Amino acid sequence: MVRVDNIFKMLPNKKIYILLIFAFILSSITSLILVNKYDRYEVSTDSIENHAMIKGDIPDIWIDGQTIKNDLDNGKNYFDSGKEIFRSYLPPRLIVLYSYIFKYELFEDWENKIFNVDKSKVFYLIFQSLFYYICLLFFYKKIINHYPIKTCFFIILFLALEPTIFFYHSSFHTESIFFTMEVIMLTLLFDNIEKKIKSIAIGILLGLMFMQKLVAIYYIIPIAIYYLFKLKIRAVKHIALIFLFYSSIIFFVGYGNYKRADLFYFMPPSSKITLHLYFPSIIISKAENIKISKATKLVENDKKKWIESNKINLNLEKDRIVYYDYLQKYSIGVLLKYPLTSIKFITWRTIQTGILNPAYILEFFKYENGTKKKYYLEEKYKKFNLPMRMFYSLILFGIIIFGFFTSKKQIKIEHYVLLTLSSLYMLGLLGWANNSRYFAPILIYLSIFFGHGATNLLEKVKIKT
Repeated sequence: MVRVDNIFKMLPNKKIYILLIFAFILSSITSLILVNKYDRYEVSTDSIENHAMIKGDIPDIWIDGQTIKNDLDNGKNYFDSGKEIFRSYLPPRLIVLYSYIFKYELFEDWENKIFNVDKSKVFYLIFQSLFYYICLLFFYKKIINHYPIKTCFFIILFLALEPTIFFYHSSFHTESIFFTMEVIMLTLLFDNIEKKIKSIAIGILLGLMFMQKLVAIYYIIPIAIYYLFKLKIRAVKHIALIFLFYSSIIFFVGYGNYKRADLFYFMPPSSKITLHLYFPSIIISKAENIKISKATKLVENDKKKWIESNKINLNLEKDRIVYYDYLQKYSIGVLLKYPLTSIKFITWRTIQTGILNPAYILEFFKYENGTKKKYYLEEKYKKFNLPMRMFYSLILFGIIIFGFFTSKKQIKIEHYVLLTLSSLYMLGLLGWANNSRYFAPILIYLSIFFGHGATNLLEKVKIKT
């Protein structure tokens, strides 16, 4: 009988290539199946008509994209096209690019906002999968210089097929492209970072990550600390170069807003109102021991008074930006006013975020969206799905934690710092939302610890047997 460790000693690079090809084919087949099944309209129990795949916050991306396309077709220049960017800058523009290249019509009826239902949108999903798995190949070629091939196999296996990551490649959410950007960033950072061209590339990529998902806005901080760990005083000029090109991307976004609305800003409104959607009412309710309805009424009254006293016209983009700033300051003020309640509530929500949902995308397509009766609150769902999710999360995090504590001598200190800070950064900025979807980007960084954990567990089993 061939021992497991001997199999890995004989494992040539081509096995990794086969794994990646298999994962890409499987992802493409998954996309074909899901588009064939869910590229349709459905009427919910609340008599709301939704597209089964393009729902949630995805319709806004497609509508913004079509608005940009209409403006460009009507002769407007790039900076004057589109409307107020409520969410991330890049996703609607990627949809527009796809529409132009493949002559794909996003809407069957633009006036009534009816999305095109013709199954050919599957090619967008296949291309984003291809992009991801090609980048995984380059990432493998980099990490093979740092870790044993057995460990690299488990790292790539995790990134290629772990379902929490895998199914996003078959959806129109913003995660798949962001995962790819994270993989490219790690590939660049694991390489020789003393080259100036590398710092320029990292700065540009950091800007693109911000344009894809707002969570990357402060990711330059973990990267700067990584540079300091690795290069010491020599890191300063590289950090400055990264910041220069990163800020140029941010300026590009701000300039576009200035040309279109005569107002310079780069942080979309969604980043400023998110805290307000989640916290003020519930924090006041818990801290003051009053009903949530009463707390909500107090918050709404405060908003109305502020709007009236400041003569805000919410029909004007300039005034809306000022209003969004107020909501952000108001929310932070509530959190600071009730620190203990806020800390306990945020901590509990962050812990819950770590309960992974590998079937999130499948459930997103299957169940109704935007209805009053949430499927995940039903007893039948909670009795089966929640325990299974907890079991899966415990197994996965058990391997990751084991790898975290047993790999200190196997992972360079600067890589250890980068991966740990990156994970904590993403958790700090996204964890409080209490949505397993927001934990998914953290798994890209934890994959290294998973690879070492799986390898070290096999070693322990080998020693005992």
